[in-house]
Amino acid sequence: MNIANKLTFTRVFLIPFYIIFFIPTPSWLGEGLFTFHSKYGVLIALVIFVIASFTDFLDGYLARKLSLVTNLGKFIDPVADKILVTTALVMLVQRGMIGGWTVIIIIARDLIVDGLRLAAAQKGEVIAANVYGKIKTNFQLIAVIAYMLSFYLPIWYLPQILYAIAIIATVVSGYIYVKKSLEFIKD
Repeated sequence: MNIANKLTFTRVFLIPFYIIFFIPTPSWLGEGLFTFHSKYGVLIALVIFVIASFTDFLDGYLARKLSLVTNLGKFIDPVADKILVTTALVMLVQRGMIGGWTVIIIIARDLIVDGLRLAAAQKGEVIAANVYGKIKTNFQLIAVIAYMLSFYLPIWYLPQILYAIAIIATVVSGYIYVKKSLEFIKD
């Protein structure tokens, strides 16, 4: 397994740690842990999320720069992105910061794209993530980071604006992906 794929798997490995720190502080924690988690949990989750998000940039950069692009990487990179983003969005729903219906839009788009990838794979084609999917993912990551920063900074409506752009990018990239993918799976 090359370094780019290891970075992708590192992104997935970091997700449970993100969850542990971003969940609302459980009341059953002992007083010391409760205070620590209440005060620093979101900040630690933010750092973990930024590191995990950076691995998305770094694995793609290294794969292209060092000619390490593999079919495994083409498959697992977008899956790792989706797991990270979906986890973060579900956590934001749990905290009451975004509506669940918006996450349904994102998950539906991802399932449609994954279904098209599977159909293409059955015909021997590997459909890599395209630039529109990368733009969508970046807006989603930035919006999540903005929501977490809003725990510490008065950034008012910036997270909501960024998230609205992410939803629009999700729908547009899904449309473009479906349109282009149909070429691979025509009978």
